[in-house]
Amino acid sequence: MCMAAAATPTSAPVAPASGFQIVGFIQQYGGYLASGVNAALSSADNTIILIAKSAFVFLIILGVLLYYSRLGKRLGKELLEGGVVIGIFLFFGVPYLQNAFC
Repeated sequence: MCMAAAATPTSAPVAPASGFQIVGFIQQYGGYLASGVNAALSSADNTIILIAKSAFVFLIILGVLLYYSRLGKRLGKELLEGGVVIGIFLFFGVPYLQNAFC
């Protein structure tokens, strides 16, 4: 699902003017709800990507410090490997997945 296309919510639904036009009101409210949920999921998606980028940088810096200071050589190496794997996935895998389903 391409959430960036409809990330802005539409205007609030309006009550029906006469009698039994409830179906139109429900459809309009459903469309409004769908666009609101779409905007929330889009911002959550961007937040998760931002957090993952920060974690990727933190892992690499911490890995380098631990590895070269010899305080935790094995842990530093594992953190470096994990940071590189997360970085590759973030910069190549995530954009592909975002474009593949739009």
